[in-house]
Amino acid sequence: MLLTAFAQIRFALAVATGRSLPGWALDRLIADALATVREFGGVGPDGPEAVAGPALDESTRRAVQLRRFRAQATRAARETAFYPPVFAGLGLDPAKVEWSDVLRLPLTPKESLRDDPDAFVRRGAAVALRTTTTGTTGRPTRVCFSARELRTMTALSGLGQLLHGQLAPEDVAVMATSSRATLGNLSLAGACAQLGALLQPVGLVEPALTLELLAEDLRLPGKKPKPSVLSTYPSYLGLLVEEGLRRGYRPGDFALERVSVGGEVVTAGLRRRASALFGETVAFDTGYAMTETFPFAGMPCDQGHLHFEPSHGLIEVLDPDTGVPAAPGAVGTLVVTPFPPFRKTTLLLRYDTQDLVRAVAGPPTCRLSSLPASSDLLGKRRLAVRHAASWTTPRDVLEALEAVPAVPLPARFGFRDAGDGVAVEVVVREDGPAIKAAIALGLEGHGVPLRGLRLVRDKSELRDPFPLRCDLREPIFAAASPSSASVGLSAGGG
Repeated sequence: MLLTAFAQIRFALAVATGRSLPGWALDRLIADALATVREFGGVGPDGPEAVAGPALDESTRRAVQLRRFRAQATRAARETAFYPPVFAGLGLDPAKVEWSDVLRLPLTPKESLRDDPDAFVRRGAAVALRTTTTGTTGRPTRVCFSARELRTMTALSGLGQLLHGQLAPEDVAVMATSSRATLGNLSLAGACAQLGALLQPVGLVEPALTLELLAEDLRLPGKKPKPSVLSTYPSYLGLLVEEGLRRGYRPGDFALERVSVGGEVVTAGLRRRASALFGETVAFDTGYAMTETFPFAGMPCDQGHLHFEPSHGLIEVLDPDTGVPAAPGAVGTLVVTPFPPFRKTTLLLRYDTQDLVRAVAGPPTCRLSSLPASSDLLGKRRLAVRHAASWTTPRDVLEALEAVPAVPLPARFGFRDAGDGVAVEVVVREDGPAIKAAIALGLEGHGVPLRGLRLVRDKSELRDPFPLRCDLREPIFAAASPSSASVGLSAGGG
C-alpha cells in the first residue's frame, strides 16, 4: 500500500496554489502513511516528497516563488499596519513586483517585530496563539498564529517525521526543552498525538532527573520498553553527557535511537562525546527552524548544507555589511520570507533572522541538490566578531572547543574582538601548558585568528559568557533529592 494518489495530488495542488489543506485531507495523508508503515515497515524513498514537494527546475522554482511572494506581499501591503508605508514609499504595486523589485524592498529587522509584533498581524485574522521566542540571545519576540496554522503545522510535523523515519507510533519521546519554546513544543506534541507516539514533557530540569527518565523501564502497551527519542538543545545534551558519565551511566542503561537537537550550534565533538553515553548507533536529527519563520525550516544533507523547500518560503543569504547577495563561500545573514498557505497570520517579508550562514560555494551535488541551500548554521550575528580578516562565528569557536576532552560539555566560553583576530576564554577541567596548547591548536585549526587565550576553572570567572539555552533552567519544587524528585516527575505526583 502506498500513500494514496488522491491524497498526494490534493496536497500538491494545495501547496502549488497557496491554499490551506482541509483538516480531513491532512488526516487522510497521515492515516495512509501510518498504514504504509504498518504494512511494509516503512515508507518508500518517494514518500518524503509528500511533504517536501517535487523537484523543480530553476526557472519553474523562480516562477513559483515570485508568484507566492507577490501573494504574500499583497496581503502584507493591504492587511497589516507595518508594510503599507513600505510599498507606498517605493511606489511599488505588490501584486506586480519582479525580482529586481524584491531586492529593493528593505529588510524587516528583528527589532521591528520585537517592538510592535501586532503591526505584522493581518486585520481580521483569527489569532489563537501569541507565542514568544525563548529570549536566549535577547528580549523575547512575539509571533501570532491561527488555529488553522497550528493544525497544519502539527500535521505536517507528524507526517514529515514519520516519512523520514524520525518518529513512529511505538516510540517514547522525551522532550527536554524550555516551556517557553511553545511553538516547537506544540509541534512535537502534535506530531506525537497524530502518530500515536508517547510524549514525556520534561523541561529543562536538573540533568540527573532527565537521565533517570531516559533510563527508566516502561511497561506500556504498544510502546518501546524505554524512551527511544530525545528532543533537546545541544547545550542541554552536553549537560546530560557530562552528568551521565560522571554518575557511571553507559550505553547499556539506555535505549535511545534518535536525538533531535536544535536551537543552537551542533558540533561534531558533541555528537562524538554523546556516543560514549548513549551508544554509537544513536542517530542525530538536526536542522534549522525559528519561531518567527515557523514552519519554514532547513533540512540538513550529508554534505553539510541546509536545504529549504522553495514552495514554503524564500531564502536569501545577504552580505551583513552591504545587504547584497553574499559571494559564494562568504558569510551572510539568512533572510527569510515565509509563504502562504503555511503563514497567513503574522506576515513577514524579507525578515532578517540575524542567523549567519555561508553562501554555498558551488552547485550542490547532494541528494537535495534541487532545493535552495546554504551552509549549516554558524550562529547569531551579534554573537560573532567581524575583524580585519573576516568573521569569527560561534560555530568556529565551538567546533574547536567541544572537540577537546579537557573542555567540559557544553563548552562555557566567550570571545571578543582583538583587532585583527579574537581573544578567547574557556572553562576547562584543569589548567596547564599542554591543555592550553591543545586548545590553541584546535582553534587555529578551525580558522580562528587567535590573539589571546584565557583558561578558567569555573564559569563564574568568565568575563563575557556566551549565552546557552541549557541555562533556562526550570527548578522542581522542594526536590529533596534527585531520586525522590524524579519519582514525582515521572509519576506526575505533587
